[in-house]
Amino acid sequence: MNIKTNLALLSTLMAFGSCGISNEEYNNVVKESMHLQQECDSLKSIITSNENIIKNLKDSLVIYSYPADQRFNAILENIKSENFVAAKKEIKALTSIFPKSKEAAECVKQLEIIKKKEERKKAEEERLKALGFKALQQKTTFQVDYNKISISNISIGSLFTFDSYDDRYHYRSADRGNKYVTARMSVTSSSKYPNLPEFALYLIKGDVMEYEGSFDIEYARWRDYGAYLGNYTDYSNDFTKTSTVNFKIGKETSEANTKVAFAIVAKNENVLSEQYERFNNPPKYWTGDVNFKDKLKIKDFEKDYTLIKIYNLK
Repeated sequence: MNIKTNLALLSTLMAFGSCGISNEEYNNVVKESMHLQQECDSLKSIITSNENIIKNLKDSLVIYSYPADQRFNAILENIKSENFVAAKKEIKALTSIFPKSKEAAECVKQLEIIKKKEERKKAEEERLKALGFKALQQKTTFQVDYNKISISNISIGSLFTFDSYDDRYHYRSADRGNKYVTARMSVTSSSKYPNLPEFALYLIKGDVMEYEGSFDIEYARWRDYGAYLGNYTDYSNDFTKTSTVNFKIGKETSEANTKVAFAIVAKNENVLSEQYERFNNPPKYWTGDVNFKDKLKIKDFEKDYTLIKIYNLK
């Protein structure tokens, strides 16, 4: 019997007492009050029990709305993407909730697959750590979403040439004590209005690459001088008319940098967009904001960056 009930009962008894109630009547009131309290406590217990049953039923609905076959498919997807922590968590839940299911039995095999993949991944990480950047594959052809990129004719010199037409070309000349690292780039795109990736030069210092600067991107060639001026469209430089367009890329850096270990790196993002300014020569150009990391480690090349070429790494 709680405090409120006791107070109510005491008030009742005092009221009866002031009216000259007999002992028998008094005892009957006490018994009735105690009986009512017992019924109240019993009802509270039933309500609490029913609330627990409802909660358990809701939990069961949540569990069984995500059946064993769906859980197992999630496990396979996590293993495929090498998200082994999530896969193990799903396996633990599946085998706990559906211990006698065929999917739970299959989880034993999946745990073995995870173990082998983790061992191979660890071994590869140790190999890369031992060899450093030498262990990375250098790629002059690679894919960035809808674009296939091919890099060729990489060279180091005093000039960066581009925008050729007829027997003429435009160029930038490196300052005294500097050199240009240049290359030809071919982009084959499935999009009519693609964005393009950008390239950067990194200096290699031990197990870290340090950002030196990004490359300029220019068109390689125009049909003639009129096309270069924008008097009419050059279809060979228009992705709405052709799937492949040729470019030149160039980065000016100190001559000292070209004599130490350095690398040409691409960010695996299509960020640069084509712009048009009628009174520019040529009026079409590419620009964009590419966020290159200041320092790269080997793990950065697993997904976010592509190594094009390494120089002077002994």
